[in-house]
Amino acid sequence: MAGRGRRNGRSPGGHDVPPSWLTGWFDPELNELFRGDPELMETARLLHEARPQPEPDPRYRNRLRASLMAEAVRTRARRAFWLPRPVHVAWGGTAVGVVAIAATILALVHNPGGDHQTTITALANVAAQHAVSPDDVITIAFNQPMDQQTVESGVRIQPATQVTYSWSGNDLSITPLHHLTGNTPYTVSIDQQSVRAQSGATAAAPVHIAFGTASTPPRSTATGSAPTLAVTALGQVASGSSLLFAPDGSVVSINAIPATTSPSAPATGTPSPAGSPNASAQAAPTLNSSPSIVEYPAAGGRPFVLGEAATAAAFSPNSDLLAAAVAGSQGGSDLVLSFADGTQPATLIKSSSPIAALAWSSNSTIVYADGTSSVRAVDLSGVSRTLSTATGSTGTLTTLAPGGRFAYLAPPQEAGGGGRLLDVSTGKSRALSGSATDVAFSGDGATVAWVDHSQSPPRLETEPVDSAALLTVSTLDPSADLSHVALSAHGEEAAYVVHPHSGASQLVVAQLPSGTPVAVGPAAADIAFSPKGDRVAFVATTQLGPSVEVARIPGASASSQAASRIPAAANTTLHAFVDAQVRGDETVLDALGSGAGASGTTPAGLTRAYIISAASNANGTVTARVELIVDPTSKHNTPETADETLALAPDASAGSYVVTSLDVSSLHDQIAGPHVVDVNTTVTQDALTVQVSFDSDLDVSSLKNAIKLISSNGDSLAAVTAYDADSRTATVTYSGSVTGPVTVIIATSLRDVDGQHLPALFQTRAGA
Repeated sequence: MAGRGRRNGRSPGGHDVPPSWLTGWFDPELNELFRGDPELMETARLLHEARPQPEPDPRYRNRLRASLMAEAVRTRARRAFWLPRPVHVAWGGTAVGVVAIAATILALVHNPGGDHQTTITALANVAAQHAVSPDDVITIAFNQPMDQQTVESGVRIQPATQVTYSWSGNDLSITPLHHLTGNTPYTVSIDQQSVRAQSGATAAAPVHIAFGTASTPPRSTATGSAPTLAVTALGQVASGSSLLFAPDGSVVSINAIPATTSPSAPATGTPSPAGSPNASAQAAPTLNSSPSIVEYPAAGGRPFVLGEAATAAAFSPNSDLLAAAVAGSQGGSDLVLSFADGTQPATLIKSSSPIAALAWSSNSTIVYADGTSSVRAVDLSGVSRTLSTATGSTGTLTTLAPGGRFAYLAPPQEAGGGGRLLDVSTGKSRALSGSATDVAFSGDGATVAWVDHSQSPPRLETEPVDSAALLTVSTLDPSADLSHVALSAHGEEAAYVVHPHSGASQLVVAQLPSGTPVAVGPAAADIAFSPKGDRVAFVATTQLGPSVEVARIPGASASSQAASRIPAAANTTLHAFVDAQVRGDETVLDALGSGAGASGTTPAGLTRAYIISAASNANGTVTARVELIVDPTSKHNTPETADETLALAPDASAGSYVVTSLDVSSLHDQIAGPHVVDVNTTVTQDALTVQVSFDSDLDVSSLKNAIKLISSNGDSLAAVTAYDADSRTATVTYSGSVTGPVTVIIATSLRDVDGQHLPALFQTRAGA
């Protein structure tokens, strides 16, 4: 496999196609269409030579021509090569595949007798694609009436998948009973004798369909979908309002309609950090007031006004003060300082430009961006200074990380393209991947996330602010548009809005970096996490207009435990490293690999990967098990895999983790049978739960005693196993306390629904 090009999907050893006039065949329309793509021209020529003499079904001919032309236009527009350029990751990432014209043509097979009347041709909707939705139906369109029962009897799917069959005319639809597995290579075959027409004609060769599915988050094992947020409405807000949480957990809207109580006339002067809220200053309810900063108390009760409506606001780290950018004269902003309850407001500075973002770098310094490419700071005495200017870059600073250390520089609207991440302390900046929009920072300012609209469909990206360790997060619907991203306090969870092609938009709360959905809710226009990460607030559209709503995140503490089985920094590095291996990004591999030699060791031509398990060691290092995958093709019908073991260690200088070593096997054909794709461990005071996910539908009867848990001292744990068919996940639960990692062993007695056994004894360590 050394000849497989990593970045260029074009097959090595290709040959030049002889000119059309030399072969005796020429089609001016196709010649113009495929000029510069000799391999596609050769495919067209071969199809022409194999074309049957009689006219096929007119509907099939029209569909074939439409498919060919549509794929040709898309292929030329994307300057694609003959084979797809694979860009795919594990659960933390996305799949993107380029479909060539030949991918539409599934089979062109003949009766050995040479009677052209019996030629059988077919089209497959998923052939050679690398990002098929797991919810798609596989369709094979034949050019003539088929012996339906015979065709169905010859269908084989790997990984084993229970399906139902239906026919519409000459089209066979194969519908998985429990959807397809995400991020998985598939082959669908029909043996030669089963490809039989009603006329009695059979194929000269078997049918093979090779494709891969898009990376989607793991499905919930209990219900097959994430739970719905139980929402509480707090009050109406003005259009375009933003939300934040006060340190005590109260929700604050900086542009709300205060149909509630409001403070008495504000006092003048500079607030003192030693001051305290003045409860007696509250006045009677004020209805239909102008938009204001409104706080909705965490303990319930009536909301109250903190000050005038603002474009940005933030509480000081010690929770005593509130800074807000309110509308000033001549289109600028006044930076107003008050106590946390809104009393004793005072103007610190007047900015001639609107202040778009602000943050506190300390209890005495406010950092702000005022619509230019500079970041400024002001202390409590009103003395301001410029902290940093994005040199060599044009655009506007629109977002500040909490703490004010990093800022997002949006490009000029007419320029398009992506924005840049500015390190305020050094003045240096780096580009965020793709066309970044909806940029958000975690509450600790250590992680940045954004939507990359340079891809179609767009992707949710994230990386640490201090390194370009890009990670693509799997989203609820890989084909849908995304918007309104938010991150939790330490970046363990993300929230975003997904806009599917059909149906209503949804708010999604998901774990990072896996993308596993935690909960879903109504569409939102602005999202904020509580400081503890147990609640999420957002602006929803109601019949009365925009409304502030808040909801508790189901199982927030449990999900945090599951996500933190290894240190969060190690988890981030692990996913970013494997993501870079699949993309062939040598720059990121070298940055995260610390001399591990990943660039020379990683197999070429990868299309996806599984991070199967990871566990912490006593010395602070982390060990992970990964499977690297090359999807099957029309020339190689079996997926190829390589087994990889990674070691990660803390990087004291950067406060993160680096990959210190990796052991990678050579690529080899994947053996048929069920395969483990993920081992996830959750520990509570009185229980250990290990969830093992597979790529195949399992024979439930074979699960009995097939999965065993061994404690760190070698004891076999008496556990109970349950199986969820929709997520293809076995949940093994041990009721009792456990310390240290556990060993998960799966015997070869485990079978899939086709009777194929686990190819080899599986054993891995899982964090606990």
